[in-house]
Amino acid sequence: MKTISLRAVANALPETRVPNNYFGTGNDPAERIMFKGAKERRHVARGETATDLIAQAVEQLQDELGKEYFDDVDIILTNVSIPDLPFTGCGAEVAKRLGIQPSTVYDLHNHGCVAFVSMIPLAQSLMTTMGAKKALLCNVQTAAGRVFSHDDVRVLPQAAIPGDGCGVAVLEEGDFRPILGTAVRCHPEYASDMQLAGGEGARWWEPRESQFRIDFSRATIAKVVERGNALVPEAVEEALAVAGEKGTPIDVLVTNQPNPVFLRNWRDALGVDESGHVDTFAEYGNLFGAGIPVSLKRAMDENRIEEGDLVALGGFSHAGDYSAAAIVRWGKAA
Repeated sequence: MKTISLRAVANALPETRVPNNYFGTGNDPAERIMFKGAKERRHVARGETATDLIAQAVEQLQDELGKEYFDDVDIILTNVSIPDLPFTGCGAEVAKRLGIQPSTVYDLHNHGCVAFVSMIPLAQSLMTTMGAKKALLCNVQTAAGRVFSHDDVRVLPQAAIPGDGCGVAVLEEGDFRPILGTAVRCHPEYASDMQLAGGEGARWWEPRESQFRIDFSRATIAKVVERGNALVPEAVEEALAVAGEKGTPIDVLVTNQPNPVFLRNWRDALGVDESGHVDTFAEYGNLFGAGIPVSLKRAMDENRIEEGDLVALGGFSHAGDYSAAAIVRWGKAA
């Protein structure tokens, strides 16, 4: 497989800030444990699209790398939690907005909160087999403003956790900041454990009087907490073994961020100090697939990653049907 490196990362956040008093609190102890810890979060505006956020983030990369750098981007991969249109993703529109013509555009949906990580080996495979040299990865979370802000949903404790935002990254052929190894796993036994509720029995696409929501029962919460605690350390350990770094201490850990309890348990299991586990949960909430690139950008901006550091990216999605991790040896950008 062709050696690829993480060239650059950027993010974009909606302007609308939403405080905790916008939401309900609930009385169920299980819900209070699962859905707590964010101080505020961002919500997309009604007319704000995933492409808008991606374009804002890429503009930062254009300032850093030069606009012409993107003229020969070969691959665009996107993941958006609530797509702007049914049937189609936003990848082609992103290419149009950037004024480029990549050879390959894929809009990915199924990997949710770990989509950023699972995009990496896919891009590496495409770059190896097609001779491509640059890939643009785009993760956008829009569910907070589009689903969890409805009047009949925002009273629920779960509504206070999601926040909207976008993270993008460029992968490039080379070994200056190499992806040493990845692990992506599907756990089909958990595939049916995340369900929708609301709407008086209507399917999500059918007319309804009330907004749908994720069905987080007490039993579901207990299952997700138990399996989530195990899945992420397992994925990271597997990726370390693939990278030839089994037993090597992790210098910086970046994960998806469902809540502070998961964050604490994951770093404890992997032997990472709190200062080495970078997150943006308090300010932005659960950013779903955008959480890892947004937090990675924070680590870079705050100089929390040094040259030579071993960086682990990892997480799980939905109710545990996917887990993934990637290991990066940090170096200077080419």
